Amino acid sequence: MNRRTRILLPLALAGSLALAACGGNDTGQEPADSDKLRVATSTTVYADLVQQIGGDTIEVSPVIDSPAQDPHSYEATSRDKLSLSKAQLVVANGGGYDAFMDVLAQDLELPDSAVINAVDTSPVAHEDEGEHEGHERAESEHEGHNRAEAEHEGHDHEDGHTGEAEGADAHAGHDHAAYNEHIWYDLESMRLLTDEIATRLGTLRPVDAESYKNNAAALNDELRGLESRVAALQGPLESTAFAMTEPVPFHLLEDAGMTDATPEGLSESIEGGGEISPQALNEMEKLFSNDAIDVLAYNTQTESPQTERVRALAEAAQVPVIDFTETLPANTTYVSWMDTNIRALEALTS
Repeated sequence: MNRRTRILLPLALAGSLALAACGGNDTGQEPADSDKLRVATSTTVYADLVQQIGGDTIEVSPVIDSPAQDPHSYEATSRDKLSLSKAQLVVANGGGYDAFMDVLAQDLELPDSAVINAVDTSPVAHEDEGEHEGHERAESEHEGHNRAEAEHEGHDHEDGHTGEAEGADAHAGHDHAAYNEHIWYDLESMRLLTDEIATRLGTLRPVDAESYKNNAAALNDELRGLESRVAALQGPLESTAFAMTEPVPFHLLEDAGMTDATPEGLSESIEGGGEISPQALNEMEKLFSNDAIDVLAYNTQTESPQTERVRALAEAAQVPVIDFTETLPANTTYVSWMDTNIRALEALTS
């Protein structure tokens, strides 16, 4: 389900401009106690978490700061590069979601200690990667068993090669994405991330380390409260099937006990900016008509004629539609945003 976005970075800044513009502290260098820590994030989601932990001791700058901007189609600028060059800490999602941050970090040669990728602390990423590796091992053992049988039965080299080619083609068609990278919709992942952010900020500014730790603990208490509400939905929503225009809210819906019934390839096509196949649209319409989908999760941030058509199909079949966004709506916090999303799910049980 990973989106592979093409990022067309502008030409690197000339050396003299970079040196003149960066000024102040180099990335990863501890500032004076009177200075604010500078933090750059990929989106407002991570900017909000960092701000709540760092308070007035930090200055945080999200690369994508508009709810109208689709992160998948974002093209980094020289201004973004300058912002990262001034930061003591960079927080990104990782997992291929905000690949432009990886490119900028590599171009600036930022040390690992100056960069946090949220997927690195996410149990979702690690659990799904383990399942994926197990699947690959099983496939490899199965292919080896087939080859051994072919040799035992006296198949000639040409036949054996053909069989292997068919197996390879089938394997190549398998989706090797280890996990859904939209992990900010997984509350546990964000709770663990806040601890990592507090630790990194405390390392950069030891005088405020205890404050960062306390702020993270308070934020985690709020996140645990949200997690408890999601867990309480698992029973009432256990038999609820959902479809998504894009796989953005997947983790929240899955954590609430719901089942993904989205036709194969539909949300991936929308997310990748491609055309939905007629087969997928027809299947979606049948699922709506046959009451096989109980709710449509709709990403309002990347509406298109195709997504509007899917929504119209749901509404015609009187299937509830819940609006989700990819980044923070204006004038809200991560906690209040997730609270709104959870309330929409809780309404399904009433």
